[in-house]
Amino acid sequence: MLVILAKAVALVVIVAVGFTIKRLGWAKASDFALLSSIVLRVTLPAALLTYFNGFDIGTGLLTISLIGVLVNVVQQAVGYILARGKPRADRAFAVLNSGSYNIGAFAMPYIAGVLGPGPVLYLSMFDIGNSVGAAGVGYGWGMTLAQEGRIGVAGVLRRVARSHLLWVYLGLTVFRLAGLHLPGVILTLTSTIGAANPFLAMLMIGVGLEVRLHPSKYRLAARFLAVRYALNTAMALVVWYLLPFNQDVRRVIAVLLFAPVAAMISGFTASASLDVESSAFITSVSIVVAIVVMPVLLMVLA
Repeated sequence: MLVILAKAVALVVIVAVGFTIKRLGWAKASDFALLSSIVLRVTLPAALLTYFNGFDIGTGLLTISLIGVLVNVVQQAVGYILARGKPRADRAFAVLNSGSYNIGAFAMPYIAGVLGPGPVLYLSMFDIGNSVGAAGVGYGWGMTLAQEGRIGVAGVLRRVARSHLLWVYLGLTVFRLAGLHLPGVILTLTSTIGAANPFLAMLMIGVGLEVRLHPSKYRLAARFLAVRYALNTAMALVVWYLLPFNQDVRRVIAVLLFAPVAAMISGFTASASLDVESSAFITSVSIVVAIVVMPVLLMVLA
């Protein structure tokens, strides 16, 4: 357990390193755009190629993926409703920064380290849905709101279709459902590049992070975090008491709902030219919350 906690704390330390090098002048806030581009277009896809190559997808477990989609869309819808009547930029920020879970870089090593390799399949299936919800629906919806012009289903779908991460996830899912594997030479390349993803993703958040925010931004972050954890608590109770899965599956999903905000969300926020500082702050706080809440839940639900 101490090893797992150390790994989780290490993510917070990397965020602090990114924030510190910005304060020292070694990096600038404008470097966030470059880092997010590298993470979203290079290291994260490489990490996904490596990550998906190592597990088998069962069609019978696709229900878990559906849950991953639903919990994201529910939070995005609530975020949008709460921002209704506000400028489009605020509604776009609400959709992009509601939902999403950091599975690969945080929850996967965290839960697998405590419970062993058994739950990895459940984690992976949830992450497929989580990714479709965040990198597909949320990305398309949020980016459409962030742009000028008419908002409609067709426009959202066009934006969804432009999400390269969504196509990576869907392509890899089909690839693994067919029982295919990457050749060893390609896997060596993707694993080397992908190994840099957790570090660069957390460093990116640190570079974008500001702790001396305008009071209104603190209130904004507090509101988003309060809504996030209220909804996730309610959904965790539904999962634990109502879903017809065995206890191991229900336990994993309930704990996953308290994983941090996915690191890619700050990158999406930057791509939409929205409030990166608040997004990075929300993500950073969610990491600290996860470090405390997830091990407690793992013990309580044992």
